[in-house]
Amino acid sequence: MRPDSRAVHAGREVRAREPLAPPIVQASVYVFDDLEDYDAVASGRSPGHAYGRHSNENVASLEEAVAALEGAEEGMAAASGMAAIFCAVLAFCPRPSTIAVAGTAYGTTLAMLHKDLEPLGYVIREVDTGDLAAVAQAVDGAGLLICETISNPLCRVPDLKAIGRLGRQSGTAVLVDNTFASPMLCRPLELGATAVVHSATKYIGGHSDLLAGVLAGSHELVAAARSVMIRTGGSLGPFEAWLALRGLRTLHLRMSRHSANGLRLAEALRELPAVGAVHHPLLDEPARREVAARILPNGSGGMFAFDLPGGRPSVQAMLSRFGLVRFAASLAGVETTVSYPEITSHRSLTPDERLARGITSGTVRVSTGLEDPDDLIEDFRQALAEC
Repeated sequence: MRPDSRAVHAGREVRAREPLAPPIVQASVYVFDDLEDYDAVASGRSPGHAYGRHSNENVASLEEAVAALEGAEEGMAAASGMAAIFCAVLAFCPRPSTIAVAGTAYGTTLAMLHKDLEPLGYVIREVDTGDLAAVAQAVDGAGLLICETISNPLCRVPDLKAIGRLGRQSGTAVLVDNTFASPMLCRPLELGATAVVHSATKYIGGHSDLLAGVLAGSHELVAAARSVMIRTGGSLGPFEAWLALRGLRTLHLRMSRHSANGLRLAEALRELPAVGAVHHPLLDEPARREVAARILPNGSGGMFAFDLPGGRPSVQAMLSRFGLVRFAASLAGVETTVSYPEITSHRSLTPDERLARGITSGTVRVSTGLEDPDDLIEDFRQALAEC
């Protein structure tokens, strides 16, 4: 099947007389009347479910669907994107080793690596993934490289194909956070990544009503990550899995509209006198724009950022004048929202650390929704008229 059809059908095979919509299996435990049968299920020798922290029908459907969209052997769903990343990191690096990470990675990912793993003996190397020579140096001797398809919040796109090649040459696993692109716009495994992770809270779910994460990769990797998840309790509940799968069914339609609206709004903001730089993958400087167009040939999603030279006072003035757009710390819902990285996604970093990543007191991140783009442009214009 083609990707659009996989989005609609993957993860569930509906037989005659079964409900077309999947039922929610809201159970924490399953009953057995045969010890050998239970032992076979619990050990993984036989398909089935025994305990909700380990597996569930709704969770399994979501895992299978995301794996199918990413072209992976298997998927593992977790309680959040961070839970999925944490389990993946420990699956790749179960004991202290060197981990390279994009310096532009999500703030909580960086905080987890530096504040939770570094004190345990892990060596964390931050690297500019736009500099392939620096990447080659960073992965030398590293067990893992973590990067993002589209960086948060400045929306830069690294050359994932070249990075995957460098990872293979050095024997370093490459874990790509594909949250901002979704598997409808990029499938990093096809470009050479070892594994892919998503905050399914974002585009996969798509409606700001759930928390979930998904890891997709080889059977061996997912088995190791699942063991970590079971031991640490990061399991996903059945209702959240049901919601995420329902959202995934329209992912192909939403990503097309998010991409078109995001580009049009970013182009409009570039013309406003109150706006400084606009950070959009397809409006970047020529070299980076070429990479983005190659990695994301079907659109770049709804995320971009812009800078207000007036800093925090200008950001607050804009927020107070919005009529349609709202402030929210998360992203990728059907509604257009803005976020302020200084106190949201990157609040765990120091001011100097944020500035080193290009995040200023005037940086605003935009999650473009599904509204009529003319309404969005009008709302931003009037909100920024006096900034």
